Amino acid sequence: MDAFLTRIQQHRHEFYRFVLRTVWDSAVAEDVFADAVLTAYQNKERFTEGTNFRAWMFRILANKCFVANRETARRPESFDEKESDWSALSAEPGYADALAAPDAFLEQCGDELYLAFRRLSTAERACILLRAEKFSYQEMADLLDIPVGTVMTHLARGRTKLRRDLLEYAREQGIIRPALRLTRNAQGHGMERKETAAS
Repeated sequence: MDAFLTRIQQHRHEFYRFVLRTVWDSAVAEDVFADAVLTAYQNKERFTEGTNFRAWMFRILANKCFVANRETARRPESFDEKESDWSALSAEPGYADALAAPDAFLEQCGDELYLAFRRLSTAERACILLRAEKFSYQEMADLLDIPVGTVMTHLARGRTKLRRDLLEYAREQGIIRPALRLTRNAQGHGMERKETAAS
């Protein structure tokens, strides 16, 4: 086998996993992956020996995923979309409970974790997946051709969206308890605790 293709084969599973989780339409993942491999092979002379092959390949993969998602036209998006304020999440009821035992919490969420991840933008998903592959912020910025600050923004926003979606699901399913508030009893004497759904 060609030495270049052998390199790709060594990392095939992580490369394909990235594509499968980044494209909106998983049915086209195989085609997107094949197109990325073909592009890499046709441009193999541009790869500099001794540099990071994984990073070089992930950049091609990311570009192909963004093209595929634009063609799917699920929604217009940009790496530079306005940052939302998610700072209030940590104060929401049940958030601390979910963080106390994250593995158990995620296990109970089941398929909702996958669905919540699918609802993220391409940029948010790409940044989260690349971070999971142990790339540094600077490496991710180089791969996606965006500033380091934008990478950190997408990471923070994506993680917060996942936490918020899963927190809402957990409340609805009774995985975590609703918030407790104090109210006066019917006679107007003393206080009593009532469970309330989060707004």
